[in-house]
Amino acid sequence: MSERFRNKSALVVGASRGIGFATARDIAAEGGSVAITGRNEETLTEAARLIKEETGTAVLPVVGHARRDEERRATVETATAELGKLDVLVYTTATNISRNAPVLELDPEVMRKEYDLNVVAALEYAKLAYWSSMRDNGGSVVLLSSIAAFGNVRLPVYSMTKSALEVLRQHLADQLAPAVRVNSVAPGFVDTAFAEKLQRLPKEQVNASYPLGRQGAPEDVARAIVFLASDEAEWITGTTLVVDGGKGTQPYRHDLPHVEVGSVLH
Repeated sequence: MSERFRNKSALVVGASRGIGFATARDIAAEGGSVAITGRNEETLTEAARLIKEETGTAVLPVVGHARRDEERRATVETATAELGKLDVLVYTTATNISRNAPVLELDPEVMRKEYDLNVVAALEYAKLAYWSSMRDNGGSVVLLSSIAAFGNVRLPVYSMTKSALEVLRQHLADQLAPAVRVNSVAPGFVDTAFAEKLQRLPKEQVNASYPLGRQGAPEDVARAIVFLASDEAEWITGTTLVVDGGKGTQPYRHDLPHVEVGSVLH
């Protein structure tokens, strides 16, 4: 593996497991100094242990709840102080507590919680990273979006928040340039605990629904994030890299009945 992140420091938000964990591991494996954050101390500490075991590089676990302003601030301050600077911010935290509830049954308070974590917290972390280090030193921000931002996957609130995140990505890229690049990665449904709660179809059926023959793994998405975060993408900003196994190439189907609300899609 290359050393694309030698002499660079990164903060990965939501790195206890899944895509965030795989991203932090890959950056550490490529020579980066990495801080990881999440709200559960036990799982975060275990993630740090596993990354060191797999890469030989120690990472800094910083416990913090992404929805709490004082904890976000403390996380960035700690990471910047311990690592010396922040060259990379990766935001992978998200929630989908409303699941696939029909739009007529959506709870406004639940919607606000999802928007707060999926969009507002991402913006606040970007602002903190910018003012603490990136304004003077430059940097790269990568936001974890979803194909749900671009199509109807019967996850109304989650889709709305990811669409908003894409608009945020565009404006951040515009207004933080030229010092900071801002991009996003939009995966299809990936084999994680997050997606497992939504997918109740047999795995073979799910795999067969992708043109490339399988559902994605966290590593597939992490590689895209790491590329955008690295200097290899130094002339790329304001864009979204879709990592969906070819799902987006599939035509609309007119030979199947309209799926009723509440039916399994995934």
